[in-house]
Amino acid sequence: MTLKCEWTQYLGPGSSPGGHQLTDWLTGVQPLDMCALRLINGSFGLGTRFLAPSSVRLVRKTLYGSQPSADTGTNVTSCGQQLEVHHSRWPHCLHFTYTWLRDHCRCPQCYDHKTYQRKYEISNIPLGIRPVAVKATEKELKVKWPDGHESGYEYKFLWQNTFEGQQTSYRMPQLPWTTATLPEAHQTTASFKNLTYGFILDKYCTVPLGDLCDPEKGGVKRLIYAIVKHGFAFISEVPADIESTRTAIEKVCNIKNTFFGDMWSMKGTNYEHFDSAYSTAYIGAHTDSTYFTQACRIQVFHCLQPATEGGENLLVDGFSIAKQFRDKHPKGYAFLSSEAIPSEYIEDGQHQVSLDTIFKHNPVTRNIKQFRYNIYDRAPLSSLPMEKTQDFYTHFSNLSKIINNPKNEYWLKLNPGTVLLTDNWRLMHGRANFTGARFMCGCYLDNDDFCSKARVLEVQLE
Repeated sequence: MTLKCEWTQYLGPGSSPGGHQLTDWLTGVQPLDMCALRLINGSFGLGTRFLAPSSVRLVRKTLYGSQPSADTGTNVTSCGQQLEVHHSRWPHCLHFTYTWLRDHCRCPQCYDHKTYQRKYEISNIPLGIRPVAVKATEKELKVKWPDGHESGYEYKFLWQNTFEGQQTSYRMPQLPWTTATLPEAHQTTASFKNLTYGFILDKYCTVPLGDLCDPEKGGVKRLIYAIVKHGFAFISEVPADIESTRTAIEKVCNIKNTFFGDMWSMKGTNYEHFDSAYSTAYIGAHTDSTYFTQACRIQVFHCLQPATEGGENLLVDGFSIAKQFRDKHPKGYAFLSSEAIPSEYIEDGQHQVSLDTIFKHNPVTRNIKQFRYNIYDRAPLSSLPMEKTQDFYTHFSNLSKIINNPKNEYWLKLNPGTVLLTDNWRLMHGRANFTGARFMCGCYLDNDDFCSKARVLEVQLE
């Protein structure tokens, strides 16, 4: 079989032949400077071998100003127990084992598109299965199996659901910050000498309550985008009471109910719970709920009544701390990424305990996923043999020194009407000591609920 082919050169990130934008499902992929061999109207049975390049008619095209061709733009090659697929809009080829392809059939017999669930037992797929025919059409890859079953795979689906495609696909950058880089990150020009919450109330990280209530304004998506990118965001124009705060937050996602309740509140020295937060004392930078097996994801703060004096809020970017610590103390970073440390919370009727590492990572990309740091809720150090405890104290002390460096501290004064949301898996928070009847309320949002809303709104997560 003689195949008509053409060589198509990628023009660079975000481009396609003729300068046309990539389709939505590939927007953000960084194409390589490479050529893709495109099969035109091609199909083959597995008994057919592709001819050598010398027997293929090649056409060299000038791409500038040209229009995308209407052919399949796909080259498919059988390689043992897998299929190699080149698509003109992919920056590189992908390989699919035949077992993977059969397992990912999305026809109505194999997959329920109403419940989004598979409908068959995976053990029924022969591990050595091979298709009898494969055809690349303009819209999908078609595969026929030995039992007569036919599967169709859209190229978008193939790209989005493979490891290689995931590694190349766009991920919104998380921007770790320090005191010096925060103004640049938020594109403001205000002076750093007079830091107040108004300093960063700009369109990049603040969403008015009205925009959350109006789906047409996309306020929820903008808010989640800011939290993922910078670790925090604000909701402005919120009435200064608990119920209005609840209503605003429920526009984002469901509130997590803990033993603190769904909405917590604290006023002065009201010891509703025997926790350091329910006091007037200084509290250093920390993350919350390290004593839960899954720490709460989003922390919400609303100052309903400011303190007479003091009570400023502290923010520290844990991802920036992690990078600084890893660069300066790589052995310490490895230790605190692998050795689990116990945390606990005790009060009448409650004894919460969790055992986990301080730095947690994505199991595939190995990028940092969560920073867990709380000196107040550390339990007795029973998780390490005594010969490792000195290493722990050395590494933990070095980490604490970086956290407490003023260059990493961002102080702000919250006022009634502005709600602060922080990513508790990333940002540490704290508080200056204060006098007067400071009245705060807030709540937690669960990780799964928050990430689900982000995916629904197509905000890319790590």
